[in-house]
Amino acid sequence: MAGSRIGRLASETAVYGISSVVGRLINFLLFPVYSQVFDPDVYQPIAILYAAFIFFNILYQHGMESSYLKFATDRQEGNGRSRAFGTAVVSISLVGLLISTLIWLIPEPISRLIQLDVRYADLLMLGGWVLLLDALAIVPYADLRLRNKPWVFAGIRLVNVAVNVGLNIWFIFGLDWGVRGVLMANVVASGVALGLLSPTIAGRFGRPDGSLWSKLLRFGLPFVPGGIGYAITERINIFFLDLMEPLQAVTLYGLTPETHAELHERALEYGDSVFTDHIVGVYGGIIKLAVLMALFVQMFRYAWQPFFLQHQKDDDAPQLYGRVFRVLNLVLLTAFLGISLFAAELVAFPLPGGRTLIAESYWLGLTIIPIALVGYVFQGWYYHFSAGAYIRGLSKYFLHATLAGSAVALILNAWLVPIHGMAAAALATSAAYAVMALTLLALIRGPYPVPYGWPRVIGAGLLALVVFAAWELIPGIQIWYIELGLVAGFAAAASAILGVSRTSLSDAT
Repeated sequence: MAGSRIGRLASETAVYGISSVVGRLINFLLFPVYSQVFDPDVYQPIAILYAAFIFFNILYQHGMESSYLKFATDRQEGNGRSRAFGTAVVSISLVGLLISTLIWLIPEPISRLIQLDVRYADLLMLGGWVLLLDALAIVPYADLRLRNKPWVFAGIRLVNVAVNVGLNIWFIFGLDWGVRGVLMANVVASGVALGLLSPTIAGRFGRPDGSLWSKLLRFGLPFVPGGIGYAITERINIFFLDLMEPLQAVTLYGLTPETHAELHERALEYGDSVFTDHIVGVYGGIIKLAVLMALFVQMFRYAWQPFFLQHQKDDDAPQLYGRVFRVLNLVLLTAFLGISLFAAELVAFPLPGGRTLIAESYWLGLTIIPIALVGYVFQGWYYHFSAGAYIRGLSKYFLHATLAGSAVALILNAWLVPIHGMAAAALATSAAYAVMALTLLALIRGPYPVPYGWPRVIGAGLLALVVFAAWELIPGIQIWYIELGLVAGFAAAASAILGVSRTSLSDAT
């Protein structure tokens, strides 16, 4: 029975991943296009804006996605769920309109607040539309997940991606709109997705309920400071990088006139801040390689939340969740090695005209990739540990964990980034994710114990580190076919260490 349940989780993760992976992969493939068109300092406003969007999204959603999943699960299909849906949608609509109106009315002060040059304030105004449209889609998407409609979910997400990519190409190359084309494409794509979700909204929308709204808020509001803490963990490093002294950036990364002549020419026009902008653009771009691993983590999250809520009353639920954790670690650790070992080959993949997949001006950020990937392993742990907090109704634990992580992120970013730059920014994020995950584990292990199989998990993790260290220290094995063998060999060995096999998944722990 357990095997079939984990198999369903895997299949739904794969279907949700069709939209997430294909969408993110296509968006990742847009970055090589951006890297050929936009120098890192020109790409910097996009990196700053999308980092700020993470913070804004927390306020737009104010915990309504998690609240809806919780309260709709507790209610039978019908009027109760419809009221929860309608109440959550109205709440997001009102809050979203308020914040977006502020963005449209006073874009320049808000631009300064997020360290965006005021000459790009119009980008922020476009961002107000993106944020509002995306927020309105949150509850309908959650409803599709809750009703086990991953194919509908995936289809709408894929249409969103296709429209976004197509318009990016048209706006940038056809209309020559530059970085503004990136935001305009996002606005239209988000509008199309919301239009496709309108049948779900119309069919599920019930009369908003004031008393229910207060309950939704009580459950969801702890996610706001927690979400802000999570955003600090994820993207505050961009803003600290943006505060780096230009001279330190020049010294740390060798941005000399001989190696970066065009950058120095722009510095004469716009000032020395372009050197810092260059590093922010490099980091914001090259980190997308690590996002390849984040894709699976998000896929897992989309399928995991409905899965553990639906199986929370099973007699063997804790044992089932423990087996899922070991499978999760097998995938995450294999992805860590695969992406770390092949990152250099990927960015240098040759293209016609003597170009490479990602322009060489971004390569100086490659060293951050393994550091950032470790953080996504812990992010996957955090999402898995969240099951106990949801089931026991202890949403306050998310706040405790994320605030602990954000404190670590703030301290390490403020202390290390001005001196060590991008590597410190990636390290601060990964350390913060580790603190978040381990804090949540420490808090929830009493109220909801799960047999995670720690000796097996730690053994697999140590093996991954040994393989990576050997690859890093022995240049002779940094050849693609040897790297492929290392990754495949690790996956086989880790499967044995973790006890992951088709038959073992259905056995008792």
